[in-house]
Amino acid sequence: MRNLLLALSDAALDLANDGVALAHPREGAALGLVIAPSLQGKAAHVEALACAVLRHAGVSWDAMAGRYDVTRQSLHRRLSAAADQVAENAQKFTPGHELSVHQELGLLAGACERLQQSFTPELEAAPGVWEARRKTPGWWWPKGP
Repeated sequence: MRNLLLALSDAALDLANDGVALAHPREGAALGLVIAPSLQGKAAHVEALACAVLRHAGVSWDAMAGRYDVTRQSLHRRLSAAADQVAENAQKFTPGHELSVHQELGLLAGACERLQQSFTPELEAAPGVWEARRKTPGWWWPKGP
């Protein structure tokens, strides 16, 4: 159980770090579509780990399905293989998860501190930045060679 919780913390902190980047008033929206596929994958990984933790804690598929307001069968079909796989991986990669949790915590603390210190000035400047971008055709795609 400890290894599963550690893997869940690692995955959730990784997702949280990406979420903090999206909160930046000037750059967050531009990152949104770039990292959206990664966010979806990370969120699915967190969901599978949470499911694995709950299953190992004795929560039934029926109880989880009730929380999602779906049938037990549909939830089981969607998550059982992933939950089994992440539970197995959590046992194999424990040292990596432990190291990663501490790194992710440091990154998250730093990112939150920087965002906290600069949020209001960045927010005040952001509408002008976005207005200027709106008037620059193609600003959102990198120029090719």
